[in-house]
Amino acid sequence: MTNFPVELNIPVAWGDMDAFGHVNNVQYMRYFETARVKYFDNMMTGDDAKSTIQPVLASVTANFKAPVVYPDNLTLKIGVTKLGNSSLNMCCEMYNQKGMLVLEAFCTIVTFDFVQQKPVPIPEKVRSYIESLEAII
Repeated sequence: MTNFPVELNIPVAWGDMDAFGHVNNVQYMRYFETARVKYFDNMMTGDDAKSTIQPVLASVTANFKAPVVYPDNLTLKIGVTKLGNSSLNMCCEMYNQKGMLVLEAFCTIVTFDFVQQKPVPIPEKVRSYIESLEAII
């Protein structure tokens, strides 16, 4: 999987930088969060957004390739790399405005039932959405 079906641009704000003069590592996690939300945005509406079964971030890692400084505009590309029974893996690549890969981020998301307090199988609607977005045959 992963043809990076979702792409978005995020401008780097002056306040995203730290005392070392580059974007703070925590800010990249916020960018990644924005990309994950964008990925599921068109699906999680109405009653789905109020469901007791929701995706929960189980793990996240990042490989920093190059520093980013203000002013810049990042292009984020995100997709699902593995679709399991109750979890999925995602990858996000971030590029600066010169087209250089500056960060690769990876995460595992678990479908969690907040009433039962345990992981549950990915709902068929979610699975179908991901499969159609990723063009899985």
